[in-house]
Formats: sequence, structure tokens, C-alpha cells
Amino acid sequence: MLEFDHVIAPLTRDQFLNEYWNKSFLAAKGAPGRFTGLLGWDELNAILEQHQLNPPRFRLTHEGRALEPFRYMSPGAGGTPQLNAGKLAACLSGGATLVLDRVEELAPRVRMLAASFREALHAGNYVNLYAGWHSQYGLDLHWDSQEIMVVQLSGRKRWQVYQPTRRNPLPDDMEAPPKPAGPPIWDGMLEDGDMLYIPRGWWHVAFPVGEPSLHLTVATVPPHGMDLLQWLIGRLRRHEAVRADLPQLDDARGQKAYLKALRPLLAEALADDAIAQFRHEWEGDLRPFPHISLPDMPYVQTETLSDTTSHPAGGGASSAFRTQRRRHGFKAHGVLWADFLPIWCPRSRSWATPMP
Repeated sequence: MLEFDHVIAPLTRDQFLNEYWNKSFLAAKGAPGRFTGLLGWDELNAILEQHQLNPPRFRLTHEGRALEPFRYMSPGAGGTPQLNAGKLAACLSGGATLVLDRVEELAPRVRMLAASFREALHAGNYVNLYAGWHSQYGLDLHWDSQEIMVVQLSGRKRWQVYQPTRRNPLPDDMEAPPKPAGPPIWDGMLEDGDMLYIPRGWWHVAFPVGEPSLHLTVATVPPHGMDLLQWLIGRLRRHEAVRADLPQLDDARGQKAYLKALRPLLAEALADDAIAQFRHEWEGDLRPFPHISLPDMPYVQTETLSDTTSHPAGGGASSAFRTQRRRHGFKAHGVLWADFLPIWCPRSRSWATPMP
């Protein structure tokens, strides 16, 4: 199974995180075929044939513009749109790029790769697929608000990478970063087995080179300062002063008094362990990919847990229960499967734990 550490090899995880993560791009050569097992052309064909995939999740782009769905979709049974193979071929032969979002939900080996990224980077992610054939680019020069890791599955594609013009941009920034004025800092070819890491905010554009090209982009979304502040606001709701109405615009004395009451609450919330507390809760909310194991799940759900019990969501259980401020959690294979408050059941006069 291909995992995060294999993708960044020969770098170690510590080297990558300390030297490149959110700091600088990285283009790394790899042995031809090392990513082929993730997803190939035959599996992509089966996905397109067997799944109902509609825009915008599945789409075609041509030199920065999304093609109208009617150009590659047709009404199916009951009027439901379905992919038209003939129209699709015509668009692709004209230089369109095929884009499929969240392909980890459709390809098991890609899902396992995404899970290893989540474990290594302590952040959620999703994986998009791009396929091109001719020389027209699919997306304009742009930047992403996620950390991007590109793995070239098949063929070649030319990439240009530019330095950021606004550090750490957010997707809803009111101030749009200006486009780069100078030349790219890297202009190179990704070949079968190569990897390219592009930090958040770095400009880039990719060009097919007249041959079939297939690559995956793993987009990782770590927590930002905005996430921490929004979490703090939620915690501050318990204070009466935070819930109170603001003083009127002409009430200067009231405004001064209100701010005087608010400042110590903010200082207390921003204690030295605030980030650690936030990340504990935030990472606990990173749900694992669902694993369904019918027909046994309904029976396993009622078993008494032991060190060898199979968890309903898959995998052996561990006895690593934890209690903190009357919260309880269950970990299996290093993943927090549940983090919950017990519920008092009047009928049995006992504490019950809700199912994750």
C-alpha cells in the first residue's frame, strides 16, 4: 500500500515538514510506475462508466473555462443527466481537460493514500484527478488555499510554479493577491512517478504536452489562525459579557466599560495551552473514512469490547479509552473514533455512551 512516506521519499517526514511544508515548493523525481497502482486508465474508465457523476464534481475545462455540461452530458432515464461517450470524446479531442473531484470516494487505493496523508499531516484532505491529452491547459494560472501534493500517475505534464504574492491567503479573502509579474521560479516536466508539492498561495499552471497525462492532486486543509479564533469565540459564549448587547454608538462610557470587561476574557482564552486544546478537539473531529463490514456489523456492535474485538468501523480495537472532564474517547489504530459525553439513562439509572 502506497503511503505518505513513500510519496515524499527519499525525504523523511521530519525533513519534509521542517524544510518544505508551508515554506517552499518541492519537485522530486521518482521511479517510473511507482504511482501506477493508485489508479490507472482502466479503473478511471470503469468509474466513468459505472457512477452517476455530474458537474461540478465531474467537469471538463479548456484554457481556464469550464465547458457547458450539455457538450458532454445527455438526458438519461427519467431525465437524469448521464455522460455521453461520443460527446466526451469530441471535447477531449478538442483539447479539454477532464477533472474529477474527490476521487478518493471512488477508488479504494486512493482512499488509503488520503488516509495516510491525514495521519501524517493531522489534517483533512480530498483528492482530485486531472487527465489531459493535447497541449491546451485546463486551469489558468492560479493559487490554491490548500496545501497541494501532485503525484503523476501516467504520462507527462509541464508545470510552472511562481512565488506567492500574498502569504497564507484564505479562500474568502477580501483582498485578492496580485498575479506574479516575474518569471516562474520553476518551469519543469513532471513524468510518470514524479511528485510536486506546492504550498498554499503559490501560483502555478500546468500544461499537457500532446500525450495522455493522468495525475492526482492531494489537497490538505490544516487549521489556520481563523479556525483558532472561531473556536475561541465558541468557548467565550459561556461568559455573560460576551452574550450581552453592545453599547450604543453614542455611549462612549459604556463602550469603554464593555471593552474593559472583555479584554481579560480574551487574555484568559488565549492562554499558553490554547492551541494544544484547540488541536486536540479539532483533530478529534477528523472522522475516518467510513468502512462498512456487512453482514457482521449489526452483531459486532453489541459485543463486549476487548483488546481483540473488531470495531464496527473496521480494525482491531484497543483498550485506549480516555476520560477527561467526563468526556470519553475510543481510539483504534491511532485514530480517535469517538469523543463524546456520556448520557444519563433514567430507566437504567446509569451512564450510557452514544454510538459513534
